[in-house]
Amino acid sequence: MRRFAFLLCLAFSLSVRAEEGLRYRMQMWMRDESAPMETVFWLQATPATRSHNRVQKPRMGGWHLEAERAQGTPYAQALLLGRAERLLYLAGPAPQTRPEPISLRFGNRTLPVWSLELPKGIHASVVLVEIAPKLLALCDLAARFPEGDVARVELHLEALGTTSTMAPAEGGTGLLSTLAAWSRDAVLEGAAAQGQVMVQ
Repeated sequence: MRRFAFLLCLAFSLSVRAEEGLRYRMQMWMRDESAPMETVFWLQATPATRSHNRVQKPRMGGWHLEAERAQGTPYAQALLLGRAERLLYLAGPAPQTRPEPISLRFGNRTLPVWSLELPKGIHASVVLVEIAPKLLALCDLAARFPEGDVARVELHLEALGTTSTMAPAEGGTGLLSTLAAWSRDAVLEGAAAQGQVMVQ
């Protein structure tokens, strides 16, 4: 009887936990490979850390990525989740974001769509959705790279769980930094290619 109660409690906790946060599917194609590396994971909010100071300064929470389905080796799984952290967005509107007059439906919820102005020189598309008032999250990202080991990467929001505890995360605008880095790389690669042509 105790074992049954334990299993029932465990099943209930897992089902509730699985309904919290945002579920994403990520695919990454290495150059000259036909099949992508793939993972499905949940983005779940984590509470802000508290210091030992008597006066608590306002702090932002974070996020935790948990794979729902592991494919390939543990190294490949860790590689994908590590890259995913730099491609996600969970923050308020930024100067580069703009609301669009359309919405997307996830289950019984309708989410306003926001666009993101991309830096020059990169081959990518990004769509954001408003999961709570003034809280934006990544909905879709697709990017192609003419150089390097990675040829293409895609990240899609597949399911929306409970978002009542979610808030702007510390480091939640990491996607913007990644896009800026891609743009700098594209400019450098373009300048190098132009220099080779001039030399020839």
